[in-house]
Amino acid sequence: MGGIGSFACVFGDAEGRPEDIPGFEDLWRAVSPDTAFAAMGTGTYRKMTGPLVPYLVDCVAKVLSAHGVRAGEVDRLVLATSDAVLGVLGRDVAVEVMRAAGLTACVPAIVSLQQCCSSLEALRYGWGLAGAGARNVVLVALDLTPDDRDRVKSFALFGDAVAGCLISRDHGGLTLAGTGLAADFSGMIGQDTFASRQAVARAALDQAFGQAGRGPGEVTKIFPSNLFAPIVSFNAMAAGQARELLHHQEPMTRYGHCGNADWLINLMDHTDKSGPERGALYLAQASAPGFFACALLEAG
Repeated sequence: MGGIGSFACVFGDAEGRPEDIPGFEDLWRAVSPDTAFAAMGTGTYRKMTGPLVPYLVDCVAKVLSAHGVRAGEVDRLVLATSDAVLGVLGRDVAVEVMRAAGLTACVPAIVSLQQCCSSLEALRYGWGLAGAGARNVVLVALDLTPDDRDRVKSFALFGDAVAGCLISRDHGGLTLAGTGLAADFSGMIGQDTFASRQAVARAALDQAFGQAGRGPGEVTKIFPSNLFAPIVSFNAMAAGQARELLHHQEPMTRYGHCGNADWLINLMDHTDKSGPERGALYLAQASAPGFFACALLEAG
């Protein structure tokens, strides 16, 4: 078995600041009336100004070019996105991407309905496909917010991005050592508590560490969802994680919360700056209302 690599990100082409959003102050006051936005840690966000498919095709091309993989050598294309974006995609999105990217020999699939945790489930699915014989699997995570007014939430400022990677039998990279996914129905219907959020996080983490036969103390770096800084710190505390292991602040400040693409963006940002870390154990994780997902990635 090869590995997971060839990470690539394509961000929305227009950069905006929160105060550029029409009626921003009223929007923020409505979702978080007692908190100063400056304390949240977000400076800018990215917005897609054109049709979605070219951004997806650009990301696929960048993923393939890193190892010189030809489009005809891709067996599977796995798209992952948040629930709200499903209605934006259109029923022919897979065909359009495959035609434009030359992926005429692959089978497409989409993973969703798990909010910002969808791409981590897609990673597990893609890794299983490679283990079952698929030579090259391209995973693409995407999230966008067509209406700027919907970007402003109490937990994050949303940005637009596509991020992807190659799961390949022929090329080396990170190894998927364990995954975890847990759900809390009370969170899905907006009735979760600190205790239920903590329980769902720890359930997913226990799954991943149990599969890997590793312990939390072995983790080198954690790549979480790019929520507002105080919320990320609070979530880390609830999960018993050291804040100094988190890598998210600079990408979150620059790009905002790009949904289920966040962990990919943060991992790529870290490895671009730090270079290969032989023997590192990374923890990619995502939290969403009613869900928590994680994956342990080992560097060879």
